[in-house]
Amino acid sequence: MSLACQKCINPDCGAEFECSQALYKCPRCGELLDIIYDWDRIPVPKKLADFAGRWASRDNRLDFSGVWRFRELLDFCGDEFKVSIGEGQTILEQNDDLAGQLGMKPGRLFLQYEGLNPSGSFKDNGMTAAFSHAGFVGAKSSACASTGNTSASMAMYAHSCGMKCTVFIGSGRIAFGKLSQAMDFGGRTIQIMGDFDDCMRQVQDVCSQLNIYLVNSLNPLRREGQHTVM
Repeated sequence: MSLACQKCINPDCGAEFECSQALYKCPRCGELLDIIYDWDRIPVPKKLADFAGRWASRDNRLDFSGVWRFRELLDFCGDEFKVSIGEGQTILEQNDDLAGQLGMKPGRLFLQYEGLNPSGSFKDNGMTAAFSHAGFVGAKSSACASTGNTSASMAMYAHSCGMKCTVFIGSGRIAFGKLSQAMDFGGRTIQIMGDFDDCMRQVQDVCSQLNIYLVNSLNPLRREGQHTVM
């Protein structure tokens, strides 16, 4: 078995698939997939401080990334496939005003400022993992259904990878600031009649039929990157 595999979350199924496949649902039962690692075979740093120490290596794109500095915990593809544009460099902001409203003492409440991500969205943490996997499986084009943040983040990473991308949006149901970001990075848009759920159904059908890489959160590798927000 490889160091990582995709496993169906349905305990009655539990089917496993190689990470070299682009899958969004279990081919056997239709449930979501999770990423499972063989921790007996993956060497990891001895202490958490070793991950934090990498932040100082600003000339190493993977060490500087707030996602890939934890790459031993996300060992689903080789480092040569990993893409990064400085995502995850977020900080904790002390917020005494909100603390007071919540009955907390000053200096006890901190908020993580995800707006410091390159696209201005926490979606970048997941998107860097998704596009690293896309390169690993040889994808040439990507797509998503979106109401804003996902499209902006996808288009930015697709542009950095030289990959085409298409955004499925519902009738007038998208944040225009985020849509403009996606278009600035070369994203193509398809507007359909319906809401986000209608978009999701259609984009899944199109991706399956045309072998396009889906980057919505159905994608288990995108969720892997999202874990690093914590």
